Amino acid sequence: MQSKRAMATHNPIMRGPLTSIVATFPLAALCAFVFRFPVPFMGYMSGADAVGPALWAVVFYGVLFGGFVVQGLLGWLGGLAAERWGAPDRLSVARLTMCLGIMASAIGVFTLSILDKFIGPW
Repeated sequence: MQSKRAMATHNPIMRGPLTSIVATFPLAALCAFVFRFPVPFMGYMSGADAVGPALWAVVFYGVLFGGFVVQGLLGWLGGLAAERWGAPDRLSVARLTMCLGIMASAIGVFTLSILDKFIGPW
């Protein structure tokens, strides 16, 4: 019999949100380094100096504004899609879950980096 932890890590519906939330951090750092990322109370920052503040911004947006909930829901949908598209091959489901979770995270990070184009300066 498998432990609960082993079952949760092999479950795409649980792995999707986890992947999506965790992937937000390196993707936000990469976005800040290459493009730009909004940092609370500082505005948009870019370059190597923006990586640290961008990571704190992810925590700020994730906890206070519910960004982790949104990323988790997108990852959950990715896990459902992976389970449907990749079944019955577990390795295929696991790879799809990871890819879709990272893609969901990338969509959230990129949307946040260009949000001022849609709602104006903030």
